[in-house]
Amino acid sequence: MDNEAVLSALKATVTEVMGTMAWAEVGFAGQDHSSSLILDKEVGGLIRLQGDHEGLVGIACSKNIASELVSRIVGLPAEELTHEDLLDGVAELANMICGGMKTKAEIGNLELSPPVAIVGSEYTALWKTMEGTEILNFLLEGEMFQVHVSM
Repeated sequence: MDNEAVLSALKATVTEVMGTMAWAEVGFAGQDHSSSLILDKEVGGLIRLQGDHEGLVGIACSKNIASELVSRIVGLPAEELTHEDLLDGVAELANMICGGMKTKAEIGNLELSPPVAIVGSEYTALWKTMEGTEILNFLLEGEMFQVHVSM
């Protein structure tokens, strides 16, 4: 599998999902590398990848930007979202991004786990991997939105 194809697919998918589902303009703001996949923002979503290739994809952002995105996706004002709405919306956002990546990168036999959503002011989710993790940074509404991928 070509890692560059996966990263390109993720970049395109994030831009597409944010534009079509959340009417948000997003700009790519660079890429970082980490030895482990660590989510430590206020909001995160995780999907496990299994099949011909194994890995994990995570999204991370502030609660403010997550609330705004979910609000736009479900059509409710951000202040009316319940905690469950936010969890469901973050999980669906992770699902849309991973599904788009799978389709665009033409990965083949790859199963996506049900998404996991995390919302909290203090949490750290860590997945240690021998492969390392690429972190794609996007600027969205003046705030950072990250996609982490380890395969």
